[in-house]
Amino acid sequence: MTTPCDERQLVAQLQSGSRDAFARFLGIFQDSVYNLAYRLVGSQDAEDVAQDALVEICNSIKSFQGKSSLKTWVYRVTMNVCLEHRRRHRPLFVPIDDNLLEESSTSHDPSAEAIRSEIKNEVDTAIGRLTDSHKEVVILHELHGLTYKECAEVLGCPVGTVKSRLSNAFVKLRQVLQGYAPEGEAVI
Repeated sequence: MTTPCDERQLVAQLQSGSRDAFARFLGIFQDSVYNLAYRLVGSQDAEDVAQDALVEICNSIKSFQGKSSLKTWVYRVTMNVCLEHRRRHRPLFVPIDDNLLEESSTSHDPSAEAIRSEIKNEVDTAIGRLTDSHKEVVILHELHGLTYKECAEVLGCPVGTVKSRLSNAFVKLRQVLQGYAPEGEAVI
């Protein structure tokens, strides 16, 4: 997705039922939908929930009015499907993906790997202790890279609320993770 014009064209084609447009849409958004579902519902249900979200998106595309970007709308629909799934099942926190840490690792030092693994587990635990509203904003903003405005649209709240929730989440995370910062450095 490069320009708003491309997005409007894709939406129009999706709304007219074009299979090619749907294939293009999947190429753009399928991984994002799955990754958000994975973060919010866990690995066991992520595929099913992502598929449910994509079906819901396909069924609802005709109601898309362009008041937000397609990306924001896709995240909102996916978030709604995930929240409905969580209402029906026990809430679950999904830890940070080990691959993310491995990709950023330049050293294969076993002791460094052990330290990274311990810190990752502590961060996972700390995020898991956050309230759902704080956890959601951390996942959307920090792990999926949505802007404050996009988070606000996805979560259905003002931008100020997103910033406040993120700030409060960081305060809580700093408190919990303070012992894991190198001396003289901030954790988050």
